[in-house]
Amino acid sequence: MYNFTTNTYQMKRDIINFSKKICSDSSKPQTKFVTDMIYGISKSKDILLSSIADALDEDIKKINTIERLSDNLASDIDSSIDDRYCNLVMDSLGDTPVFLVDDSDVIKPLGQKFEDLGIVRDGSSRKKSYEKGYHHTEIVGLTKNMKQPISIFSKIHSSTQKDFVSANSITYEGLDKIISLLNKRNLKGSFVLDRGYDSNDIFNYFFSKNQYFTIRLTEKRKVYCNHRWNKVTTLRDSFKGKIKMKLIFQGEEKECFASVTKVQITAKKKWINVIFVYGLGDTPMMIASNIPIKSKEDVIKIIRLYMNRWRIEEYFKFKKQEYHFENFRVRTLKSINNLNKMLTYTIGLIALLSEKIGKREFVNDIIKRSKSLKDNIYLWFYQIARGIYNILKMAKNGIKNWEYVRKQKVYDGQLSLL
Repeated sequence: MYNFTTNTYQMKRDIINFSKKICSDSSKPQTKFVTDMIYGISKSKDILLSSIADALDEDIKKINTIERLSDNLASDIDSSIDDRYCNLVMDSLGDTPVFLVDDSDVIKPLGQKFEDLGIVRDGSSRKKSYEKGYHHTEIVGLTKNMKQPISIFSKIHSSTQKDFVSANSITYEGLDKIISLLNKRNLKGSFVLDRGYDSNDIFNYFFSKNQYFTIRLTEKRKVYCNHRWNKVTTLRDSFKGKIKMKLIFQGEEKECFASVTKVQITAKKKWINVIFVYGLGDTPMMIASNIPIKSKEDVIKIIRLYMNRWRIEEYFKFKKQEYHFENFRVRTLKSINNLNKMLTYTIGLIALLSEKIGKREFVNDIIKRSKSLKDNIYLWFYQIARGIYNILKMAKNGIKNWEYVRKQKVYDGQLSLL
């Protein structure tokens, strides 16, 4: 039998402690706002302000709580909060951090009053139709032990904004932020990107920043090998694959083969490794990487590194399905991005808790409370989020009594001149 009171107490304390860590340099009102948002999103499993207000259960009118949260979302959030959150995330990635970069979309087909609402391709639809919405750029790191995606950069943007330059400029903004964090720690990161990022500009960027990359190539890519320039598909068709391995692909374990060769690309005429993977689908996969290769184990390691890319796609899916992120009602881009930031912190807490699986009894209790049917999984977010929800729904009141509130001194006597 579960001790609901103890678990609820522990969960609230974890949220308070996490909020204090990332808000230690911020004002009391901002600390309270961040704490309320993390708790409200965790308890309601929703990003609607009305649902968060219900979860907070304050002794005031619900509309007043919604207005307070809305006003805070429309205001500037202290940059030190994001700085401390990023430092906390970087500490969880280890000495050889891996980062996954990808774009997604936020669809608002019935939206009328949202600021700078543009037209985007709906990646979740079968017909890949175009709908009203926003672009969503995300960069996540993989935690050291459990390899769970934890976001470091997340931005909602639109091509209709007055100051919008390009989607690549947003990607470079995120990459600059992460590389700056790496340089402060004297670390070198490994960045994994899909074939949508196969461009000379991206290759040149990583060369100039002296960072490792693993990028899937398109069939249009030209490479220099055997004293001439050819399409990379010509090389791909000339190899058969000598390195045998097993990979998990689309939920199934498949036997596949790989070959590797050195090529020169048009970007700065640099020599890199191109790996061809046969057996995963009708068309062999082509991966470019500047990670040094000295043995076949290094080849397998790079392939497995790229296969981790599905985790960021699962991250997008988790945000939309578990927290209904596309169902937000705030209208300005500033409020949307601030709401996205609060959800990022909430999922960041989940990722940090997942690192304690098997090491901390309370985290094991959270997973048990999720009542999941599966035990052996690769992404723990769903179980932990549902476990937290099941624990907090037993709470009889909100989190207000746990937050530090400075009390006004009461003066009994009248003012007097001495």
